[in-house]
Amino acid sequence: MRYKIVNLVFLIIVFSCKDVNKFSAGSYPYAEVFEIKLPKDKVIYKIDSLKTNTDLQVPPFEWAGRETLLQDKTLKNGYIVFYIFIKESNQIMYFYVREDVLDKTRIGLISIQNGLSLGNWQEINKDLSKEENEQSTKLFKEKIISKLGR
Repeated sequence: MRYKIVNLVFLIIVFSCKDVNKFSAGSYPYAEVFEIKLPKDKVIYKIDSLKTNTDLQVPPFEWAGRETLLQDKTLKNGYIVFYIFIKESNQIMYFYVREDVLDKTRIGLISIQNGLSLGNWQEINKDLSKEENEQSTKLFKEKIISKLGR
Protein backbone atom coordinates (compact mmCIF):
# COMPACT_ATOMS: atom_id res chain seq x y z
CA MET A 1 0.00 0.00 0.00
CA ARG A 2 2.76 2.40 0.96
CA TYR A 3 4.52 1.68 -2.36
CA LYS A 4 1.37 2.63 -4.30
CA ILE A 5 1.00 5.93 -2.43
CA VAL A 6 4.64 6.89 -3.06
CA ASN A 7 4.25 6.06 -6.76
CA LEU A 8 1.02 8.04 -6.99
CA VAL A 9 2.58 11.09 -5.32
CA PHE A 10 5.59 10.87 -7.64
CA LEU A 11 3.38 10.65 -10.74
CA ILE A 12 1.28 13.60 -9.60
CA ILE A 13 4.42 15.70 -9.11
CA VAL A 14 5.84 14.75 -12.52
CA PHE A 15 2.63 15.34 -14.46
CA SER A 16 1.69 18.51 -12.63
CA CYS A 17 4.96 20.20 -13.56
CA LYS A 18 4.55 22.76 -16.28
CA ASP A 19 7.77 21.61 -17.84
CA VAL A 20 8.72 17.96 -17.44
CA ASN A 21 12.06 18.75 -19.10
CA LYS A 22 13.29 20.10 -15.74
CA PHE A 23 13.99 16.49 -14.85
CA SER A 24 16.31 16.05 -17.86
CA ALA A 25 19.84 14.99 -17.11
CA GLY A 26 22.83 16.86 -18.42
CA SER A 27 23.66 20.32 -19.63
CA TYR A 28 21.51 22.26 -22.08
CA PRO A 29 18.36 20.09 -21.88
CA TYR A 30 16.46 22.27 -24.40
CA ALA A 31 19.16 22.39 -27.09
CA GLU A 32 18.31 21.26 -30.60
CA VAL A 33 20.94 18.54 -31.12
CA PHE A 34 22.51 17.35 -34.36
CA GLU A 35 24.92 14.45 -34.80
CA ILE A 36 27.79 14.79 -37.26
CA LYS A 37 29.76 11.76 -38.43
CA LEU A 38 33.13 13.45 -38.01
CA PRO A 39 35.61 13.61 -35.12
CA LYS A 40 35.26 16.63 -32.84
CA ASP A 41 38.60 18.15 -33.91
CA LYS A 42 37.54 18.22 -37.58
CA VAL A 43 34.18 19.75 -36.71
CA ILE A 44 35.85 22.49 -34.64
CA TYR A 45 38.33 23.18 -37.45
CA LYS A 46 35.49 23.48 -39.99
CA ILE A 47 33.46 25.80 -37.74
CA ASP A 48 36.51 28.01 -37.16
CA SER A 49 37.13 28.10 -40.93
CA LEU A 50 33.50 29.00 -41.60
CA LYS A 51 33.64 31.84 -39.09
CA THR A 52 36.92 33.14 -40.53
CA ASN A 53 35.94 32.92 -44.20
CA THR A 54 32.32 34.11 -44.01
CA ASP A 55 30.28 36.81 -42.28
CA LEU A 56 29.49 34.54 -39.31
CA GLN A 57 31.94 36.24 -36.94
CA VAL A 58 30.11 38.20 -34.23
CA PRO A 59 31.16 41.85 -34.63
CA PRO A 60 32.39 43.79 -31.59
CA PHE A 61 29.66 45.86 -29.96
CA GLU A 62 29.35 48.26 -27.09
CA TRP A 63 28.00 46.93 -23.82
CA ALA A 64 28.11 48.72 -20.46
CA GLY A 65 30.18 51.48 -22.02
CA ARG A 66 32.92 49.17 -23.30
CA GLU A 67 33.60 47.43 -26.58
CA THR A 68 32.77 43.75 -26.14
CA LEU A 69 33.50 40.68 -28.21
CA LEU A 70 31.82 37.32 -27.63
CA GLN A 71 34.55 34.70 -27.71
CA ASP A 72 34.26 30.97 -28.30
CA LYS A 73 35.59 28.92 -25.39
CA THR A 74 36.12 25.47 -23.96
CA LEU A 75 34.17 24.85 -20.78
CA LYS A 76 35.29 22.64 -17.89
CA ASN A 77 32.50 20.13 -18.60
CA GLY A 78 33.96 19.28 -22.03
CA TYR A 79 31.71 21.48 -24.13
CA ILE A 80 33.18 23.89 -26.66
CA VAL A 81 30.78 26.81 -27.13
CA PHE A 82 30.59 29.05 -30.17
CA TYR A 83 28.86 32.28 -31.11
CA ILE A 84 27.93 33.11 -34.70
CA PHE A 85 26.24 36.16 -36.15
CA ILE A 86 23.59 35.80 -38.84
CA LYS A 87 23.57 39.15 -40.61
CA GLU A 88 20.31 38.61 -42.57
CA SER A 89 18.24 38.01 -39.44
CA ASN A 90 20.39 40.18 -37.14
CA GLN A 91 20.79 37.31 -34.65
CA ILE A 92 23.58 35.84 -32.58
CA MET A 93 23.38 32.06 -32.23
CA TYR A 94 24.98 30.25 -29.30
CA PHE A 95 25.77 26.56 -29.73
CA TYR A 96 28.02 23.80 -28.42
CA VAL A 97 30.19 21.06 -29.86
CA ARG A 98 30.84 17.92 -27.86
CA GLU A 99 32.44 14.61 -28.68
CA ASP A 100 29.90 11.80 -28.79
CA VAL A 101 31.15 8.31 -29.63
CA LEU A 102 34.02 7.27 -31.86
CA ASP A 103 34.22 9.62 -34.86
CA LYS A 104 30.89 11.30 -34.07
CA THR A 105 30.24 14.75 -32.69
CA ARG A 106 27.13 16.34 -31.23
CA ILE A 107 26.28 19.94 -32.01
CA GLY A 108 23.56 21.61 -29.97
CA LEU A 109 21.88 24.91 -30.79
CA ILE A 110 21.31 26.41 -27.33
CA SER A 111 19.91 29.89 -27.74
CA ILE A 112 19.55 32.97 -29.90
CA GLN A 113 19.92 36.69 -29.25
CA ASN A 114 18.13 39.21 -31.43
CA GLY A 115 20.38 42.14 -32.28
CA LEU A 116 23.77 43.07 -30.94
CA SER A 117 22.71 44.11 -27.45
CA LEU A 118 23.06 41.43 -24.81
CA GLY A 119 20.43 40.51 -22.28
CA ASN A 120 17.68 39.00 -24.39
CA TRP A 121 18.83 35.42 -24.95
CA GLN A 122 16.04 33.02 -25.82
CA GLU A 123 16.52 29.29 -25.36
CA ILE A 124 15.67 27.03 -28.27
CA ASN A 125 12.74 24.68 -27.52
CA LYS A 126 11.81 26.66 -24.41
CA ASP A 127 11.42 30.41 -24.92
CA LEU A 128 10.49 30.48 -28.61
CA SER A 129 7.25 29.57 -30.35
CA LYS A 130 7.15 26.43 -32.48
CA GLU A 131 7.42 28.55 -35.64
CA GLU A 132 10.39 30.55 -34.28
CA ASN A 133 12.13 27.31 -33.24
CA GLU A 134 11.66 25.87 -36.73
CA GLN A 135 12.95 29.08 -38.37
CA SER A 136 16.01 29.25 -36.12
CA THR A 137 16.79 25.56 -36.53
CA LYS A 138 16.44 25.79 -40.32
CA LEU A 139 18.76 28.81 -40.44
CA PHE A 140 21.31 27.06 -38.21
CA LYS A 141 21.24 23.96 -40.42
CA GLU A 142 21.72 26.12 -43.50
CA LYS A 143 24.58 28.22 -42.10
CA ILE A 144 26.47 25.60 -40.05
CA ILE A 145 25.30 21.97 -40.19
CA SER A 146 25.05 21.73 -43.99
CA LYS A 147 28.59 23.11 -44.33
CA LEU A 148 30.17 20.49 -42.06
CA GLY A 149 29.35 17.38 -44.03
CA ARG A 150 28.00 14.21 -42.52
